[in-house]
Amino acid sequence: MGEGGGSMTDFEEPKDPSWLRDLDWIQLNRLQCTHNDGGDDALERACRDLMDKDALQFARIVCAYMPDEMPQRIKDALEDDGYTFEELIELAKKREH
Repeated sequence: MGEGGGSMTDFEEPKDPSWLRDLDWIQLNRLQCTHNDGGDDALERACRDLMDKDALQFARIVCAYMPDEMPQRIKDALEDDGYTFEELIELAKKREH
């Protein structure tokens, strides 16, 4: 309820930005603009597109925010496409190998 509550209508700072690479910040800015311009539906479509194009980048962005901070629409999109947060985290960790 207070200022620290976080808003689903806009992105807070990532909790763990160490996951993010330079190109991830660029993509994150695009997602923020998409959400600001088109709302949750536009964000969901953009996330699906990013998952299809670069699942590892999407996983890093998700990891930076932590699953409990992501809008429910993104969780739904993941599940609809057969992904879990745990699987995406494992993919990202393997990539760091």
